[in-house]
Amino acid sequence: MNNAKFIITLALVLLVGILAGALGTRIYFKHQLQGHQPEGHRSSEERVSEIVNKLNDDLRLDASQKADIERIIIATDAKATAIRASYQPELKKIFDQGFDLVKEKLNDGQRAKLRARREKLSRRYNALYFRSLRTANKGIADVNVLKDRLGLDVAQYARVGTILADQKNRQDFIIARYEKLENPDLAAVNSELAQVRKTTEKQLAETLTPEQLARYGKERHDLLVK
Repeated sequence: MNNAKFIITLALVLLVGILAGALGTRIYFKHQLQGHQPEGHRSSEERVSEIVNKLNDDLRLDASQKADIERIIIATDAKATAIRASYQPELKKIFDQGFDLVKEKLNDGQRAKLRARREKLSRRYNALYFRSLRTANKGIADVNVLKDRLGLDVAQYARVGTILADQKNRQDFIIARYEKLENPDLAAVNSELAQVRKTTEKQLAETLTPEQLARYGKERHDLLVK
C-alpha cells in the first residue's frame, strides 16, 4: 500500500472510530441518565419490515423480488447487529467506570437513588443486548448457499451442515444461560461466543479444501441466508 492509500485508510478508520465513539457515548449516557432505551431498540423484525416496505413503495417490487430482498435485509441486519453487539460489553464497562467516579461525588442518599435507577436500567440494557445476540445468530451462513458457492460434495455438505447447526445451538445455549443471570458478565458472553466461532472455523478448515477455504474466507461476509 502506498503512502497516499495508507493515509486515506487511516483517516477513514479514525473517522469511523470517532463517529462510533460519539454515538455510543450519546446513546449510553442518554440511556443511563434519562431512562430512555438505547437507539435501535426496535426489534429486528420491525427494522426489516420498515426497510422492505420502504423499498417496495419506492421501487414497486414484484412478489419474487420482495421475498429475495427481505432475505437479504434479514441477513444484513443480523451481520450489522453482530458487529454492534461485539463492542457493547467493553463500551458498557468503560462508561460504568465513569459512573462509578460520578458516584464518589454523591452523598449516601444520592448514591442509593442512583444505584436503584442503574439496576433497573441495567436489566433493560442487558435484555436489549441478548436480543441483539439472538438477531446476530440469524447471520450464520446457510449450508445450501455454501454448497452452491463453494461446490461442496455430498460428504462436505452433510459435515458443514452439522458444523453450522452445532454453532447455532451452542451459541443459543450460551445466550440462554447468561440471560437467566441477575448480573450477567457481558464480556464473558462475548468471549464464549468468540470461542464457539473459533471452533467452527477450525472445523470448517478441516472439512474444506484449501481452495474452498480461501473462497469461503473471501466471500463469507457476502454469504446470505436464502
